[in-house]
Amino acid sequence: MKQTDFARTLTRFLSDYLPSHRNVSTNTIKSYRDTFKQVLIYFNLELKIRPEYLTFEKIKAEKIRDFLLWLEKSRNVGINTRNQRLAAIHSFYRYAQSEHPENIFECQKILGIPFKKREIKTVEFLSQESLRYILEQPDTTKKKGRRDLTLMATLYDTGARVQELIDLKTRDVRLTKPATITLTGKGNKRRSVPIMDKTRVLLENYMKENKLLENGKQDYPLFFNSNRRAFTRPGITYILEKYLKQAKENHSDVLFSDRLHPHMIRHTKAMHLLEAGVNLIYIRDLLGHVNVTTTDIYLRANTEIKRNALEAAYMEVVKQDTPVWDEDTDLLKWLEEFCR
Repeated sequence: MKQTDFARTLTRFLSDYLPSHRNVSTNTIKSYRDTFKQVLIYFNLELKIRPEYLTFEKIKAEKIRDFLLWLEKSRNVGINTRNQRLAAIHSFYRYAQSEHPENIFECQKILGIPFKKREIKTVEFLSQESLRYILEQPDTTKKKGRRDLTLMATLYDTGARVQELIDLKTRDVRLTKPATITLTGKGNKRRSVPIMDKTRVLLENYMKENKLLENGKQDYPLFFNSNRRAFTRPGITYILEKYLKQAKENHSDVLFSDRLHPHMIRHTKAMHLLEAGVNLIYIRDLLGHVNVTTTDIYLRANTEIKRNALEAAYMEVVKQDTPVWDEDTDLLKWLEEFCR
């Protein structure tokens, strides 16, 4: 069967353009792939157009709007997910309009579909006290407990994204002073981050115990499960949730978060650095943000820093001889009649 123009273009977009020309991560490609799987399902189920017959001519801007509405109503996705799907579609149609200029008008109509405004959630992070109690939970008399403690300490100390931690290889760890870990972030951008001495000692003991310092093991995953395969996101989340639950049971008088996901540890590192007075530029570089405006979310979230800054700048302006305004009948009368 002859390929449609849509099938050919989508294949080139996912297999050639994104990895070779845009140099995007595997996770981003998977996210874009999942978006178009949903598009194909929608056209098949709702519009009775099978994937092998789907062409650019049959995909109109109105249909894409209907697809986004279908995601929200039938698939119960949130605004963030809806916007992520639309971002993938926008990226594809920016590519498609140069490949098929005859469709440029419809492409631009689709590119004009706006993102939905979303509520910006507050940054979730752990207090220093609750983090310390969580890190006390692993049983360091057991090999798995020592691994879990090293993993959590490394995740916190580096401020790494969970995928950056998963992708760590033995060669990425420098134990000699100054001790650093090299992380591979979005767009395959690499950055070296310093690690504190306690984390360095944990890593050195862990790597010796697991024979990761031997020659020939430079490309072994730094952290691996019982099958000696690199951890997955759910695997790391399971470890964090496990020790959060234990900390709650052992310290019932302490306020903990309801859940604990890997990105929350990254937020925690950033907030603790901010509370310690570290410059926002350094925090940006540690986290691997392209722009400092991305890092601004931590400054906006830290109410204690705001309070201290306001108190430091506060000037006493209220005096004991402040007039009692409710005795000024002329002013009250004027205010009452002002908007009539």
